[in-house]
Amino acid sequence: MRIEKFYAPFYSENPYLLLAPGSDQALIVDPGHGALEQLKQALSRLEVTVAAVLCTHGHADHIWDAHALAGKAPVYIPAPDEYRFHPEKLDPRERTEHELSLPPWKEPQNLQVLPAAATSEGAELAPGIFLRAVPAPGHTEGSTLFLFEASDLSGSAAQEAQDIYDNWLAESQRKQEKPQKLALSGDVIFFGSVGRTDLPGGDSQQMLHTLRTLQNVIDPDTVLLPGHGPATVFGLEKAHNPFFAQARYQG
Repeated sequence: MRIEKFYAPFYSENPYLLLAPGSDQALIVDPGHGALEQLKQALSRLEVTVAAVLCTHGHADHIWDAHALAGKAPVYIPAPDEYRFHPEKLDPRERTEHELSLPPWKEPQNLQVLPAAATSEGAELAPGIFLRAVPAPGHTEGSTLFLFEASDLSGSAAQEAQDIYDNWLAESQRKQEKPQKLALSGDVIFFGSVGRTDLPGGDSQQMLHTLRTLQNVIDPDTVLLPGHGPATVFGLEKAHNPFFAQARYQG
């Protein structure tokens, strides 16, 4: 699988492009403002079109260019964050920030709530791209991790994933040579940190509960592709992330 990582300057956000082997239709993840031309150039270079856009949650830095990339293709958002695509429903603080910092908002033509099957059994959101959604509220009401498996990784995110996975293998003395399990972790888990909870829709106690739950259900070998910053491995975060330690006692 090819996984390309991009950079959106608005809050230094990471959009991603996922492309299954042999497919000519990609899944775009979290297309924040400022990465549109990078993404269009990658689509052209790879000679692929957009099958769908997936947003891990509804904050502006993850959704702003969804309309421009998707066209008539579906734009998926977890149900609790669907309201964030409608500015009139936002907390006034968020709405004001958008108006001051970003170009005019355009709603996607084909906005869809993430199918319920994505949580219960997984869903194919683009040809050959099967994801299983794990609700992880706390940063926002609808924040979600998306688990998937892949082999023979390529693309700009592949070496980063391999490097951090090698660090995990060395520390844990495991023998698997290549990352097979991955997750789009949005703004739930970062390298050494987690998503902030002081914004509208955030809940610090819910975040602790989420982190405690995730520690019981996510394979430690899972490479995390976050919405900001470098990749990491769930096992490394479980061992060293102070928020994980706090969650084990207070979550």
